[in-house]
Amino acid sequence: MAKRNLKRQPSQISRECRLPRFTKTRTEKSKAFSRLAAQEPERINWAGSLLGIPDVWVQTQGENTTVAVLDTGIDTDHPDLAAAIVGSRDFTGDGIEDVNGHGTHCAGIVAARLNGSGFVGVAPKCNLLIGKVLGNDGSGAYSWISEGVYWAVENGATIISMSLGGPQSDHGLYEAIQYALFYGVHVICAAGNEGALFENSIGYPGRYGGVITVGSHDPNGNPSGFSSRGGEVDLLAPGSDIWSTWLDGGFAELSGTSMATPFVAGLASLIVSKHLSSQSNDTPLQNTEDLKNHLLRMASHPGWHDNQTGYGPLQPFRYFGT
Repeated sequence: MAKRNLKRQPSQISRECRLPRFTKTRTEKSKAFSRLAAQEPERINWAGSLLGIPDVWVQTQGENTTVAVLDTGIDTDHPDLAAAIVGSRDFTGDGIEDVNGHGTHCAGIVAARLNGSGFVGVAPKCNLLIGKVLGNDGSGAYSWISEGVYWAVENGATIISMSLGGPQSDHGLYEAIQYALFYGVHVICAAGNEGALFENSIGYPGRYGGVITVGSHDPNGNPSGFSSRGGEVDLLAPGSDIWSTWLDGGFAELSGTSMATPFVAGLASLIVSKHLSSQSNDTPLQNTEDLKNHLLRMASHPGWHDNQTGYGPLQPFRYFGT
């Protein structure tokens, strides 16, 4: 994709942005998991099973879409991820390889391959762009994230998924988000894991207007206790006890809005892919606001909004007719 010419104003202030606090409950290295794989040729998490994601794959698996995951990097040779990666860049100086695990987990939720073993993500035929914008300790400068957003747009991202947040706004990050939105790139952000401690506990960039901000629900459809509240919450997606890819070819179960966000990014990939292949599209899909309207067709209560659940948990079968 050619370079964009919209004026860029990356951040000049190095404020810290971090991963939302998340919980890791289980990990399995690849050798241990191979025994399970022999009994279960392919694993999906409870969310994919409950919401009928495999049924959607008859219509689309995310073909012709590219999701940029801006996070802590990726396990570059993970068997379920390596084939998905079409580009990567490190903005931190720590190298693209993920030693934290968070970025690998989020990438797997989106795009882990349907390859007969291991784990499979929501959109197993979408492409991945991996921008390492948080260092090995899970923290980073807003300027790194801003540059990651510009890079993702300029390298053909259809969707940007950001499971990160900071307590303060940053002008450079705001400008980068607007840049992405201006060019029709769909921006999906985590609400954060601060629960209901404050009237509005959502971090930035999830608090910016124009993005899709995602909270978390549990297997019963109830808001996760840790999920941040606020008027910017658009939707809830599965974020409690979510299984996905991990370091060294392994797998792990994590909880957080960080997990709900790539789930929505994967659904967005399926929506865009289906839209691109359809001969009759009554609903436009030119920008993030259009994508939100498509997602509202999956929402459990699209007619009303609250600060805890947004428009409610997503029910993909409502949209895909599975």
